[in-house]
Order: sequence, then C-alpha cells, then structure tokens
Amino acid sequence: MTYSMNRSCLDENKAFLSTADSAVQLLTEATKPVSGWKGIEYRAAFPLHKPPGANFYPPDMDKAEFELWKSKLTDKEQNDATGFFTVIKRHDSLSSSSLTQSDGSDQTKTKDDLFIVPYSKEYRPFLEKAAELLEKASACSDSPSLKNLLRTKANAFLSNDYYESDIAWMELDSNLDLTIGPYETYEDSLFSYKATFEAFVGIRDDTATSQVKLFGDQLQDLEKNLPMDNIFKSDSISAAPIRVINLLYNAGDVKGPQTIAFNLPNDERIVNERGTSMVMLKNISEAKFKHILKPIADACIREEQKEYVDFEPYYTHIVCHECCHGIGPHSITLPSGTSRIPFSIGGGKS
Repeated sequence: MTYSMNRSCLDENKAFLSTADSAVQLLTEATKPVSGWKGIEYRAAFPLHKPPGANFYPPDMDKAEFELWKSKLTDKEQNDATGFFTVIKRHDSLSSSSLTQSDGSDQTKTKDDLFIVPYSKEYRPFLEKAAELLEKASACSDSPSLKNLLRTKANAFLSNDYYESDIAWMELDSNLDLTIGPYETYEDSLFSYKATFEAFVGIRDDTATSQVKLFGDQLQDLEKNLPMDNIFKSDSISAAPIRVINLLYNAGDVKGPQTIAFNLPNDERIVNERGTSMVMLKNISEAKFKHILKPIADACIREEQKEYVDFEPYYTHIVCHECCHGIGPHSITLPSGTSRIPFSIGGGKS
C-alpha cells in the first residue's frame, strides 16, 4: 500500500522492481549509462529527487495547474480533491473502461483534465484483502471496543468514509491497542492534503496510562488560558483520552523513523466535536532516551549537571507537547469559506 502511494517514477521499470530483492540482479540496472549525465559516467538507477506529490498526483502536475482545475469544481468536488482519501489523475492515464461513469455515460475528457479517484477504488485489491483480515480479527476478539474498531475499519477501507472508524478508535478500551488506516500527510509535500496508510500494534500500559491522565483532564483549562481572543477559544474541549502503550509492531508510513507519540485523528469534524486522542509509545521513548539523548548529554553536559538528565522530565515534555495538539483553533474562516489551518498555511508548514 505504502509503495503504491510513493512509487513515483520507479513504477515505469517493471524489471527493476521485480528484482528489487536481489543486489546481484540489480547491478546491471544500478550502474547503467545515463544519457546526458555530466561528470559521472554511471549513477544508481534511482531518481535524484522524490516527486513532491509522491504518487498522489500526476508527476507532471504542478500547483498552478491543480489550483486552476480546482477553481472550476463544485464545492463538494473541491472537498474531494483536497480530501485526505483521494488521488488525482489525468484522464488519459486511465483505460477507456475506467472513463465510464456510474450511469453508463461516456466520460470523454481532454488529456489535460484531472480526475479524482477515491482510495477505496485506487487501492481496491489491497483494501479488500485488508478488510477481509480485519473482519476475521474482529470475529476472534473478545473485547467489544476492539471488535468494533476492527469492523468499522474494514468498512471504512471499502467505503472511503473513515468517520465512524475514527470515533471507534478514540473509544478503544482494550489491552491490545491498534491504530490502522490513512492518517498523516507528510508524504504529500506538494499540498499536505493526502494521507498515507500506517499501522501500530501495541500492549496498553495501564499504570503509565493512569499517571498521564492528569494532563488530559486539564485541556479545557489550557484552552481557556491560551493567549488569543476569546472568540477563537472553544468551551467544549473534551479530556483527551491518553493511551500509553509498548509498541510491538508498526508498518507502512511509520516503519522508518520511529515516532514516540502521535495525536489523532486529523479529521477536523471529529477534532471540533470531540478533540483528539493521544497514544504514547513508552518503550520507544525509553529507547530513544537511552540510546540517543543520554549519550549526547554525556558528551555535551558538564559532569556536575548530568544528574539532572532524567527520563521522567523528558517523557513529561513529550506528554505536554502531544496534549497541546488538541487545543487551539483547527479551522479558519476565510472569505471563500471555512478551511483547515494546514491548507491555509501551506503544505508542510503546519
């Protein structure tokens, strides 16, 4: 799934991709001559730069073309175009059979026209298999909230509507903790619109969870004291559910650099109605403190101050940081209507 979203120009070389598990078989491709290359005769057969839009948009589409096309759409179509769970394509990149509307009419367009495709259609083979496995897992679970999460996620993968499943995720109360689905938009460097699939599986740490609950209970008071006009403050901030887990497995968008906490969902409807939920990965925090922060402190801090380098304040800082994602305004009213703040600020800046 993650490969499909981020494959970019590598998908043009099927032979290269089919042998990507063998360094020996890759040698010829990786050292082939490159026409027009100056200074070095050979180079690795990888693009020098990842396309900013990953595989969410046509590789030759720029921001100006997208904005011009979007301005001609209806309000609903604009929401779909900038939504988390769609990709943008050119009509000429689809087969003629794909250009038939649901009512059977022909969808003839020029090659410059862009087209919205929901994830549930674009990644259908992957999502059907994932949904099938989630349904099987749901049948095996004896936790009502986990069973509901697995079932609603399976439905969301096929319907492209993640609202109910995100509510189920916020209400999860199970020893086995699961986060799965398209969430973060960092891979979309063009606009930060499109979400990438990820998965976390962990075991809940009840003792640590009870210790950090204090912070979630104070969010309304924090909102009340934010340094901004009262008209921008919410009087219905819910206590952010905080779950502390020990990570067992992660995959997809989160398989590379390891995060120590995350705050979800990103759907502004749910954020405005309920706030957000936070998941802390305690064993990852402990590992980063031990293997990264502590060695840096040993090298950079005076001997008499090293006793103050302690895991608890480090961890408290992480908790406070994540809690603050759930407060403050998440949407802004512009002359053109209400917009999510990340859209108004621009891709990658929020």
